[in-house]
Amino acid sequence: MIYLGIRYTLVNSETGTGAQSGFPTNAAQTTNEGMNIPGGSLESVIFRLTGTLNAAGDVDQDLPGAISALRVILNGETFFDYRSGYNDPGADTTASQFGYFLNSLGENLSSEVVASTTAKEAYLRIPCGIVAPAGISRLEYTMSTAALAGASTGTGVEVWCVYNDNMQTRTTVPPATSFNASGTGQQEVVVRVPSNVPGLIAGVLIQGDRDNDADLSEIRVISQSDYSLEKSYWRFLNSDLYNGIQYGSSGSQLQQNFAQISPSTIFLPLFGLARGDDIRLQISTTAARTFLFNPVLVAPANAREVQMPGQTQAIKTNTLSAVLDRSGAANQ
Repeated sequence: MIYLGIRYTLVNSETGTGAQSGFPTNAAQTTNEGMNIPGGSLESVIFRLTGTLNAAGDVDQDLPGAISALRVILNGETFFDYRSGYNDPGADTTASQFGYFLNSLGENLSSEVVASTTAKEAYLRIPCGIVAPAGISRLEYTMSTAALAGASTGTGVEVWCVYNDNMQTRTTVPPATSFNASGTGQQEVVVRVPSNVPGLIAGVLIQGDRDNDADLSEIRVISQSDYSLEKSYWRFLNSDLYNGIQYGSSGSQLQQNFAQISPSTIFLPLFGLARGDDIRLQISTTAARTFLFNPVLVAPANAREVQMPGQTQAIKTNTLSAVLDRSGAANQ
């Protein structure tokens, strides 16, 4: 058998300053783009961001730290909906929440060139796993970025579709559940999982709203553990402690950096947790802060949506027949 393998297709390229391209600059912005794409086995979507910062300190961490939200839609269906808990790319030198999240879903889903402190080239690979119907499909995205200290120049954002006949899974990142923690004692959090999206639960991303890793101390997945586990225990389970976090920063122009934590951010691997209910967690916090909980659903490639309850018998309405029946003339 001959496999067609992988095909990379450039489907959109935007240049210009500010929202024209979507590359981060000196004002917060939101960019909306839509494009027609070929049908086929859409394994993933790659965003390539290029530009020159006004100064080296405008982004001290990896460039995804400047992205506050990204939503990707295929033929009217949202399959990736991310928003960050906080953004401070000019002050933070740690791994960003967004870059950390992508690389928790697979190696090298977020990476960038680190040869310069001002010339930036970053790649974001968004997993998909949907077979787009033959012909023309519609891909749309909304990207929001935080304000930098200075205006970027020579900016551009490219969008590439990756087609792969051998893709095995479909990945869906639904909107996050927000929770206002009390900062005292233990609280239960119900992470909502959409009922009409197929798949098992691969994991949950937890994000705090500031760069303070001490705000969250313990987490228990009620269906999988009898005890709450400290964050360091979870980071052992997800391999973060094994220098499992890799990211670019202005601190090195020779190689990416390795770390054990992305502050106030942690990915809980749930190993295909069945969806008998929403995800129920118990968390212990030390400050009254807002946390976001993003589930990740994985199903066989191109799995259909879960059918919602609905009737199976058609109700045929016809005013002419109704008037005739009501008159009694049909019985004469």
